[in-house]
Amino acid sequence: MKKIFLPLIFAVGSMVFSLSASAEIIFEGYYKVSQFKKHIGFFVLRNELDSKTGNFKTISFTRLSKNGFDMTESLSTLSSAELAPISYSYLATDGKKTKTIDAKFAKDKMSAVATEDGKVSKVEKKIPKGTFLSTTLYYLMLKSKEGLKTDSKYDFQAIAEELADIKTGSAKVDKKMVSQGSMQLLKVTNKFAGIEYENLISDRGEAISASTAATGIETELVKSSEEALEGVKVSSSTLEKLFGDIPTGKVNIYHAKGK
Repeated sequence: MKKIFLPLIFAVGSMVFSLSASAEIIFEGYYKVSQFKKHIGFFVLRNELDSKTGNFKTISFTRLSKNGFDMTESLSTLSSAELAPISYSYLATDGKKTKTIDAKFAKDKMSAVATEDGKVSKVEKKIPKGTFLSTTLYYLMLKSKEGLKTDSKYDFQAIAEELADIKTGSAKVDKKMVSQGSMQLLKVTNKFAGIEYENLISDRGEAISASTAATGIETELVKSSEEALEGVKVSSSTLEKLFGDIPTGKVNIYHAKGK
């Protein structure tokens, strides 16, 4: 979702990914998606780090199919150890409409092929220094000189993956931590690609929740896939094709690693 979560992400992957022997899952979780407090679907996110190359991969899948929604989205991104963009694949469906984008980056250029409702177009753009894939925002902030901390602001320009375009944005961290159960979380107000949304994140850059006031859509990390998927159908083969297996959703702040 890129736009529900960051602020949601809609699609089924047009590329097949598998977990290599050198890739470590550093985050994986299922999110319950609601609008005006009514459950409308789910979002699952996995972040991987390749121990050999240092490359950082994100894979996400969203399905909204309740209360009038019929949307699906997937996004797979690959960045270098320095979080410079390498490639990404995006696919979204909304009813009968379909959009795919496959992009690659070389030096300071982005080359992408976009297909929307059968129409194919090519995108060539020069990428300014420091531009990154928007899905890596919090990890980039974590690695920055200031790091992730209260009462701070991070201005940036990033690739809006669903648009194959460069957009400016800002992430403003509140002065005070927010208590949620036993967790102390950072509250971040984001403005990016014409959308304003709030995230609660851990000090490790893990997003616990997101909310977009303009749409009333909220996403919340939950402890089990069953809670996120309640009443939403998705085939196991769809998830296996995108992730290489069925995500357990248990590599996050709610679970001991891998359990």
